[in-house]
Amino acid sequence: MPETTFHIPGLLTQDDADAVMFELQDLPCVNQADVNLGGHTAWVSHTSMIAPEDIAAALQEAGYEARVQSA
Repeated sequence: MPETTFHIPGLLTQDDADAVMFELQDLPCVNQADVNLGGHTAWVSHTSMIAPEDIAAALQEAGYEARVQSA
């Protein structure tokens, strides 16, 4: 199962973290997600049916710039 970590600089408050978590959990093919408010990151476990770029695009549509974080 692919795992992707995203850097989300707009994570500033718990409300932001909750909104990002809601968006991630609402996506098809996402199995698990965890948002790290202090680290401005989100970790996502997903199937190969959804590309990391599609997850980032969904977060962007929700108002949160997200980019795949390099390992």
